[in-house]
Amino acid sequence: MSRIVNLVLLTQMLLLSVCTADAATANGIEQHPLPVRLADEDGTLFTTLPPERTGIDFFNSYDDPRMWDQRYEAFAFGSIGTGVAIGDFDGDGRADIYCAGKTESGRLYRNLGDWRFEDVTETAGLSKADAHWELGTAFADIDNDGDLDLYVCRAYAANLLYVNQGDGTFVEAAEPAGLGIVDASVMASFGDFDRDGWLDVYVVTNLLDIKAAPHGQIDRLFRNLGDGTFEEVTDDARIFGASQGHASVCWDPDENGWPDLYVGKDFATPDQLYFNRSGAGFADVIDLVAPYFPYFAMGMDVGDVNNDGRLDLFVADMLPTSREQYVSGMLNMQAKTATDIPTQAAAQYMRNMLFLNTGTSRLQEAAILAGISASDWTWSVRFEDLDEDGRVDLHVTNGMFRDFLDADFLARVNKLKVSSRKHLVKTAPELREKNMAFQNHGDLRFENVGEKWGLDHRGISFSTSFGDLDGDGDLDLVFSNYNGVPTVCRNDSSNTRRVLVALRSSTSNRFGIGARLKIETVAGTQVRTIASARGYLSTSEPVAHFGLGAADKIERMTIHWPSGRVQVIENLAADYRYTITEPKVKTDRVAPRPSPLFQNISDQAALSVTMDEESVYEFAEQPLLPMRQHTLGPSLAVGDLDGNGMDDVLIGGVAGQPRLPLLQVGLKHVVSKSPALKIAAETPDASMLIFESNGDEHPDLLVTKGGVNRPPSDAAYQPQLLLGRGNGSFTKAPADALPDFHVSAGPAIAADFDRDGPLDVFIGGRVVPDNYGKTPRSTLWRNIGGRFLDVTDAVAPGLKEVGRVQAALWSDVNQDGWVDLLIATHWGGVRCWLNHEGKRFAEEELGFAAAGAGWWNSIAAADFNGDGIVDYAVGNLGLNTRYRATPEQPVALFSGVFDQTGRTQLIECETVDGRLMPIRARDSLLAALPSLRQRVPSYHDYARATAEEIFGADQLAAAHRLEATEMRSGVFLSSVDGEGHQFIFKPLPRVAQIAPIFGMVAGDFDGDGHADLYAVQNSHTPTPEIGRFAGGISQLLLGNGKGEFTAVEPQESGLVVSGEARGLAIKDFNLDAWPDFLVSRREAPTMAFLNLPAATHSSFSVRLKGNKDNPTATGARVTVTLESGIIQAGEVYSGSGYISQSTSTLFFGFPQDDPPQEIRVEWPQGTTTAHPYSPGLSKMELFAPEM
Repeated sequence: MSRIVNLVLLTQMLLLSVCTADAATANGIEQHPLPVRLADEDGTLFTTLPPERTGIDFFNSYDDPRMWDQRYEAFAFGSIGTGVAIGDFDGDGRADIYCAGKTESGRLYRNLGDWRFEDVTETAGLSKADAHWELGTAFADIDNDGDLDLYVCRAYAANLLYVNQGDGTFVEAAEPAGLGIVDASVMASFGDFDRDGWLDVYVVTNLLDIKAAPHGQIDRLFRNLGDGTFEEVTDDARIFGASQGHASVCWDPDENGWPDLYVGKDFATPDQLYFNRSGAGFADVIDLVAPYFPYFAMGMDVGDVNNDGRLDLFVADMLPTSREQYVSGMLNMQAKTATDIPTQAAAQYMRNMLFLNTGTSRLQEAAILAGISASDWTWSVRFEDLDEDGRVDLHVTNGMFRDFLDADFLARVNKLKVSSRKHLVKTAPELREKNMAFQNHGDLRFENVGEKWGLDHRGISFSTSFGDLDGDGDLDLVFSNYNGVPTVCRNDSSNTRRVLVALRSSTSNRFGIGARLKIETVAGTQVRTIASARGYLSTSEPVAHFGLGAADKIERMTIHWPSGRVQVIENLAADYRYTITEPKVKTDRVAPRPSPLFQNISDQAALSVTMDEESVYEFAEQPLLPMRQHTLGPSLAVGDLDGNGMDDVLIGGVAGQPRLPLLQVGLKHVVSKSPALKIAAETPDASMLIFESNGDEHPDLLVTKGGVNRPPSDAAYQPQLLLGRGNGSFTKAPADALPDFHVSAGPAIAADFDRDGPLDVFIGGRVVPDNYGKTPRSTLWRNIGGRFLDVTDAVAPGLKEVGRVQAALWSDVNQDGWVDLLIATHWGGVRCWLNHEGKRFAEEELGFAAAGAGWWNSIAAADFNGDGIVDYAVGNLGLNTRYRATPEQPVALFSGVFDQTGRTQLIECETVDGRLMPIRARDSLLAALPSLRQRVPSYHDYARATAEEIFGADQLAAAHRLEATEMRSGVFLSSVDGEGHQFIFKPLPRVAQIAPIFGMVAGDFDGDGHADLYAVQNSHTPTPEIGRFAGGISQLLLGNGKGEFTAVEPQESGLVVSGEARGLAIKDFNLDAWPDFLVSRREAPTMAFLNLPAATHSSFSVRLKGNKDNPTATGARVTVTLESGIIQAGEVYSGSGYISQSTSTLFFGFPQDDPPQEIRVEWPQGTTTAHPYSPGLSKMELFAPEM
């Protein structure tokens, strides 16, 4: 130890000795100054102190013959760890430690100061002769007498309740208190669930008798009666279901003041999220709140990872960080257990989960995005601000007594007779892994800094407890180990400010368990909770620690006490430990939440419609298909179907259900009576276009067909043209109106590309049924008097095989007055085909290719950087899936023949250290290609083998290869250089990468004069082995006019769209000249959102009236200039986003003190008109000039 560290310890001791003398108390706030800390420049953030230094030498032995005999299953597959509890049991101002024992009684260590601890187990009255398996341990004041009692969970023996006598001794009183249950008790989570001021307790259980209860025991809930006794209320509270549990956590995600419970379950039993029904029991709402949850739920903790003032939840699993370990083990387990489940149900996957609390009814999930989805065989996870920079970091303990994830090892075990298996397991090596520490860099980015911080201990570690053991204001660490002594780590933080807060309640439970503390500093917002059980099997010192970085004070602290009282305290100096007493009467007012920007009006508008889709099994012909292709819709179209001047709605048909036409009547929508619009078809609708096809000024409807429920080139994929009669009724067009196009399509978009008047059409081919690796055909149709002619080869050579088209947009990309064609593809790029005066199209790069190949799904356009030139937003897969791709490390797909059968197979590969490695599980691959077994005889052989070694270099070279190099959604921003118009790709904010983006619209949605973006998300299309990509609930992004966006929290936007969102369209439901949203979802109700404008901003609509061939002036560009010089630009589209069509009306916003000056229209025929803005005008109707 360096001289500097010795000096630090001496300084701390001196300061602690005078701490009481320097304490000050005022208004129920007691404060103690924290000592000055000096840095050890040569050390790590944490220093491990040996037992010889601390005196904490309790060896946690696992030497129990029953673990390999009659209790083997409970030991091997139950909860095997032991807990640690930190708390000041004797009230001397120093945090003490209790360490549970597996095969003998745990030990209580009294903190003597100067990192010396004394074993006081016997003198404190804790020694028990009947030693049994101890697991979780918790300090909690169960009788509200101001000192900490101790509850110890045990298996096969009664739990222990040590009641603190206030003199440094305890009396065991579990049986008379009603808590001496004999069960497979794992951990007790204390919380005041009925808010009567007394701590109740939830007991997590696990395996007790595998024959009688193979899925574990039922958890138990006990109500504190306030007289030192508890009554069991498990059934009355509706706690149900067998449990192989490891942990639970009290958490109030809806912030209604009633503590809720998340309960993790190991193996296939679903986790439970119990919402507290105001003290009248619980309801499991996990399917309604979370998109998925872990398969092997281990430890868990809550913390505000993104500093938005709300507590998020992290639940650990056992996903290896090593690719070889993953591919040789858990990947095959996931493949074997994966099944399709109902769309509305939460799925279960073998990885960590980070649930982001959005302040709404739904959670987002972001573990992969944050870089913490894998942390090895994890037990405890704990959020604390370890480096005191104002962001909570993550500590993880790891290891297992044997590697039960190794598929080769399990295969050897399963070949043996049951009687011989235990011997093989007993003689196998231990799985000793490094613990981890993840530093939170903000913006949902974590970095493993275990080695850098001195927290990468290798071994088998279990529970974790934090507390300020040396009184210097930062949090130190103790964790338990398998067959070892506890590890004690001193936090050597320095050069940062901090605050510690302890609570003392007058009406709530004495230590304020369940309280939520929110602070505001110059650096932003932080929130903590005083919780009981956290991590795994442990409780930490019941204090809230805030790292302040360089901030010298807390400007405002808001405490939400368990009783419901709210207390606001201002100007708390940094570097103090505060003890705050709950006020007995006063409740401070907290500013109410602002009204959201949008309101869900789905029911009021009669648009909450579910399209029930028939399932299609796609894996018979393509067993290694990565993404199912029948789930493309429902599509959306908005337009005036009945000629009454109001936009109506079309919801696309799906397999088994025809499309649904809904006419607007007032705010509500009623089903159209036109039979032609509702004809059922063999294939689902792909895109629908409401447009003028024949010049009679009655809107017509073009419907393309998609999906894969018919063979390739089947006539069922032929597009349909329905001709409007002007009264809302439609009839089929003549058979020769459309060319033959028997292709499973994606987008259909219309514009007058040759300026001859009628609207022409591009249709993108999306997929070839039963042949995912083959490129489908796309087509360009010229409209000649209401009949369409395929001119693809003549006008746009190469366009026919442009790729797997997901989205397309007609837009004047190069500002020459002629609409160009933008196309977004899967396994390809965003491609731009410039229009050369209607005579030919030629592909140009213009910066679009620089974004790389991706899984691009959608395109939306607006002027995002305020230069008067339209920019383009594109939706992609995002960064929250297992597919990660860069130009240097691409994801590849091979379609070819790889065995003697001659059958074409699909092989997915990822690039690892420059080598192509297969993505799918060995068992999945060999089921499709059994002849390759000899090349990869073991799971480890497969995990180490490259694609060339498995499939053969010649076969891969002969196969058709596709690549993806970019998975981020983003925008192409215009930039004018010496070569003309170019576009630069810029990723969207990180939170927008939380899920694949499908529907997307652009415009000024908040009326500040700058273009914004709204995107809907999620995909259930991946094979069950890969799992859903459903971490999002949609995202509103507000632009600043410089090409930059700010993500709006769902609670603020009011836009919460769970499940598989597909189409997204703009529509003005209440005709107030503000853009509203319509969202379609697969196998879930359609949603409508009404814009609730701010009083300081205004919006006006522009509706263009073109000629008879193009009455909506599709292809026109409108530019609005505000008084300040701010420029907005928008175009009129027929088809945009993802298989959607928005209203042809454009909307422009402006601050009330910066009104529009001029509206300029560039009409489709090449003419330009300018129009003044009349103050107060909310709706403008502009007519095309006579030609």
